[in-house]
Amino acid sequence: MHRQWYLIDDDGVHPLSPGAEPVDFWARFERDGEEAPWPAFTQLILRAGTAQVAKALARTGPRLGVGLTDVLEAPEEWVEAMIVAADGEVCVIGEPGVDLDEKVMAAEWAEALVEELGCDGAYFGHDPAASTLHLTRYESGAVSFEWCDSVLPGPSYAMVFDEEGACRSEDPRKFALRAMDLPETSPLLDRHRFVMMHLTEVGLQRVSPDLSELPVQAAFLVHLLPAEGIGGDRH
Repeated sequence: MHRQWYLIDDDGVHPLSPGAEPVDFWARFERDGEEAPWPAFTQLILRAGTAQVAKALARTGPRLGVGLTDVLEAPEEWVEAMIVAADGEVCVIGEPGVDLDEKVMAAEWAEALVEELGCDGAYFGHDPAASTLHLTRYESGAVSFEWCDSVLPGPSYAMVFDEEGACRSEDPRKFALRAMDLPETSPLLDRHRFVMMHLTEVGLQRVSPDLSELPVQAAFLVHLLPAEGIGGDRH
């Protein structure tokens, strides 16, 4: 049986086919009333205070072989820095000036931070190469699920974890449809709405891929530690 899939964004309904061009759901967010394209990005959202998060970064970084240099008072250094910004009751960690494949705030560090803080959170982002959206949800310091979906050939999966750490795999689009209380057989999937639904649950008020709209609370230059420095804690 042939099934036609569609994706929905603010510009309408888009049929998908093997040769289709990628649909960029992050490309047209309102920014001060104007539409502007957004770059590829990843961010970690934590339901915790920025001071707590900054301390947790300093503790977990060395375990992963990463050192941090505080550059909050040197805004000229922020273009290559890891930024910690505030958004209501959550903080947002991003590296807006760093290329997607060079960002150090990846899934491993995100999970270490969430475990350290014992908080809720979300790690998410967009890669325009295959129009890939990814989202990992954390609840009370543990991974709840990992979800990734691509329009063009690329990573697509949903992995759900229970309290014992066991994992089951699912089709990502059926997973997203069910999460939005839609039938799994529905030909319509609004990926943007699915991701935003979970970010709103965490407490994020608005997506800002370059963090320009959020107050910066901490900024760090990141550098690799020598081998002998890995595993230690910074006090």
